[in-house]
Amino acid sequence: MTIISKTYRLLGLSLLACLCNVLTSAQNSTSSPYSAFGIGILTPIEDATSAGMGHAGIALAPNDWINISNPAGIGNLDSLTFHFNAQLKWFYGRIDPAERGHQSVYRTNLDGISFGWRGKPWWAACVGYAPYSSVGYNITDPYQFIDGSVDKYTINYKGSGGLSRAFFNNAFTLFNHLTLGVSVGAIWGSITKTETATFPYGETIYNTKKYTMNNLFFEYGMQFDFKLGQDNKFRFGAIYNEKTNMRSSYDHIVSNDISNDLFFDDVTPLDGEFAVPRSYGVGFSYNRRKFTATVDYRENFWSKLKNVKFRESAKYLDNYSIGGGVEWACGKREDPFYKRLRWRLGCHYETSYLGLTNKKVVGTTTIKKKVPVYDPELQTTVMKEIDIKIPVLDQSGANLSALTFTAGVTIPLGRWSNALNIGYEYREHGTNANGLMKEKFQTVKIGLNIRETWFMKAKFN
Repeated sequence: MTIISKTYRLLGLSLLACLCNVLTSAQNSTSSPYSAFGIGILTPIEDATSAGMGHAGIALAPNDWINISNPAGIGNLDSLTFHFNAQLKWFYGRIDPAERGHQSVYRTNLDGISFGWRGKPWWAACVGYAPYSSVGYNITDPYQFIDGSVDKYTINYKGSGGLSRAFFNNAFTLFNHLTLGVSVGAIWGSITKTETATFPYGETIYNTKKYTMNNLFFEYGMQFDFKLGQDNKFRFGAIYNEKTNMRSSYDHIVSNDISNDLFFDDVTPLDGEFAVPRSYGVGFSYNRRKFTATVDYRENFWSKLKNVKFRESAKYLDNYSIGGGVEWACGKREDPFYKRLRWRLGCHYETSYLGLTNKKVVGTTTIKKKVPVYDPELQTTVMKEIDIKIPVLDQSGANLSALTFTAGVTIPLGRWSNALNIGYEYREHGTNANGLMKEKFQTVKIGLNIRETWFMKAKFN
């Protein structure tokens, strides 16, 4: 094994420190109001290279970067090389609520880290971490007192957290053309939602709900490749995961900031009430010399899940996505820098797993709910159970959709195979109809891909 440069050692240690920080603290890698529903905004688990090709990677099997979109996608990794990849994500978002001024937001987060190698001629593996979903919103609205007073109080809705995924991917190559993959890992995290009511007489009530969940997660994949002629290479890919029930708990606390009284405290196990859905995906790719084209289709069966606590304000729907892109390389290793760039373009369309149409009121229903009510005699706030009539909304319409346009480039670092992979996307999501919000996001993923020759043995005559 060759000696790794001090620069790479320091860089690796720094990135590992960042990873430890991510694993021990939740990151808000979104600011979408739609992350208030369900488990938040789902994050594609992919390399920055796939991000530039319409988020397609199920049928790609590169030898110079780690493809984590399919457990079988690492089957062509170079047998003499240890691969390391770390990604950052930066995005700018513009949110346009109906009948309100727009809001602009910025975020920068670690988007993933992975290590890959080929242990045997027939076996390759990688380990890594990536975000699975993100929650991050902050919305303030004025409300009236329940007793009909003209005085208003303000409620702030704030959410943070999300789920993360760690994985150990294995790819087994059979008969030279067929590769089978299995990913063994875990999904875990917590989501905190806080409603803060500020009253004109100086009291503040906090209503905090925290959901914590975790479990093992398994994903399976395959790839099959063949040639037509000398230069035309085709590859099919597929992935599948079964529904995964999560070990979960629900922590609910209601308190105030004057007397620090605790009005309500409940910790409830939620085993079997939350799950990650069954899903599958298929992909196809075509390669001819320096040109590659690929397309993916994925479907997730969210409507089959209970997820009771997360369905308070939304209906879960099955969702699907389709995306694809192209890549072309420009030169050889001995060419000048600008001729060795690799360029990508793509597009992606996805429906949401949330049904938030709210088109019309079809009736009313009465529920009992404990709410903080100000008692003039006691001159404090007490929890009181009251009857509240709420409208029943029609949620049978189509899901919210998102259309994304992507681009990317690989910038070589030196004469070797180390590179900087950059993926860019422009995304529109949601609608201003029915009191909802339209979002426009621009996201940049930057992946540092380092390759080190570790497994070469010297031979002496």
